[in-house]
Amino acid sequence: MAEGTWDVTSSEEMSGVRLSFHCWPSSRLEATRCVAPMGALYTPLKKINPSYIPPTALPYDPIRCTSCKAVLNPYCQVDFRSKLWACPFCLTRNHFPPHYAENISEQSLPAELIPQYATCEYELPSVPDMGPPCFLFVVDTCAHAEELSELADSLQQSLNLLPQNALVGLITYGTNVQVHELGFEAFSKTFVLRGNREYAPGRVGELLGCTAMPRQQPQQPGQQQQQAPSSPGQEVLSRFLLPVSECSFVLESILDDLRKDPWPVPNDKRKARATGCALSVATSLLHLAIPRRGGRVMLFTGGPCTSGPGAVVSRLKEEDMRSHADLAKNAEPMHKPACEFYAKLADPSSAYIDAKNKKKDSNAPKVRSAHHVVDVFACSLDQVGMLEMRELVEGTGGLMVLGDSFGQSVFKESLRRVFDRIPEGEPNAGDLTMAFGATMEVLTSREFKISGAIGAVTSLNVQGPSVSELEVGKGGTTSWSLGGIDPGTTVAVYFDISNSTALPDSKRRFIQFLTKYQHSNGRTRVRATTLCGAWFNQTQKIEEGQPANTGMSH
Repeated sequence: MAEGTWDVTSSEEMSGVRLSFHCWPSSRLEATRCVAPMGALYTPLKKINPSYIPPTALPYDPIRCTSCKAVLNPYCQVDFRSKLWACPFCLTRNHFPPHYAENISEQSLPAELIPQYATCEYELPSVPDMGPPCFLFVVDTCAHAEELSELADSLQQSLNLLPQNALVGLITYGTNVQVHELGFEAFSKTFVLRGNREYAPGRVGELLGCTAMPRQQPQQPGQQQQQAPSSPGQEVLSRFLLPVSECSFVLESILDDLRKDPWPVPNDKRKARATGCALSVATSLLHLAIPRRGGRVMLFTGGPCTSGPGAVVSRLKEEDMRSHADLAKNAEPMHKPACEFYAKLADPSSAYIDAKNKKKDSNAPKVRSAHHVVDVFACSLDQVGMLEMRELVEGTGGLMVLGDSFGQSVFKESLRRVFDRIPEGEPNAGDLTMAFGATMEVLTSREFKISGAIGAVTSLNVQGPSVSELEVGKGGTTSWSLGGIDPGTTVAVYFDISNSTALPDSKRRFIQFLTKYQHSNGRTRVRATTLCGAWFNQTQKIEEGQPANTGMSH
């Protein structure tokens, strides 16, 4: 770069944020004259330059403002004598906790107040360790035998990429849905569910024989033998979802014997492919066993869903699959019901609603964000219904991969990259780079408000004074659910300048991004990134004869 020029991307190494403008107009009127909106591209898990972030996650809960809940950051004004700090967002003065007040001084600052640490990551001790993630493979057996062989080989190789303590499970489907019991080593044991309906978590537990039942506890000398109740979730974890180290041989044997769906198919009909039912069973199984632990439902399909809930095309070959013209004319009767079905699977709370009486289970856990990601790997020369499944994948933070064949390098390389790990020499080396159950909260100073976010996000409908009436993307909130995230996940957030009068040059604006997520090691973390920027008073600059340059990023 030429000497004397400013590298606008250098701030990304410090914060993981790219702004459309680095210097913002100070009034609403001046903002209307800008050709681009005030926005930021935020990458929650971006690798930050080691000089601008603490070397390891801070092992304590963040200190928050009592008024606006902003996290303590380097831009806070600190009174070392009275042990107070002023929040730059709402100007509230807060007392430091006793363990901070005893040791803090100008020469001894906590990590979050060190000037270059505008980004800090906290590992919350108040949230219990949820354990390693779970990977549930959902395999379409309606594909050709050669395709199944290629897919089985790729899945066997992916087992070597998983941590040995990660949980794994297998569901295959065609006309019906087969749930494989990996904890039964004597011979291959499978539970077959009808593929023409959807299943709630409680119903899946009943059909799999995972009901609450007494379990023997170790008997101590001189004590009577006691029976401890075993929950349906614990039964699932002991039979269907097991660590890789315990079930890799059984799973590889099942994949070696994978055969095409045996149900006969008339010449005038398509194969009965119950994709929607299989996804319903898979998500219900995870909700039943690990409602708050990270997991991925990895769907491998070779064609469109033709049977049961979520069907996108009739089995009759004389009826063509929907086209762009049909969608434009709203002439496709199966499109909307399929979209509604897959959208419902993306909502964690909807899994506990009884399909018959439409009432929610009183014992259902309160889940704010999607801890279970749904990925779709579709390899087919024809349409597979990705349009209908789009909201399910986006709502959970999943991946969509389209290819011609499971033997293609595009599919194999994409599957391998899902299991990327943190390289050696970095904190948590060897852990998977993926994260689960992510939520993002944005806080702003009083001069501007939040218009909305664009990306694979779901609004959490958190209202507040910093919410703008002008909505861009998914607006009307300060918080969003991101579901699954990885170092490449990026969200665009847009702002609306609400200030009506010009601001002095000494005034600064503040933005704070708070991302809460579950690390692949099971610990819950919060990453806080705080930005400070200048205001530009165009009227004042023109009167002083200075050029009106607002520093736009490219």
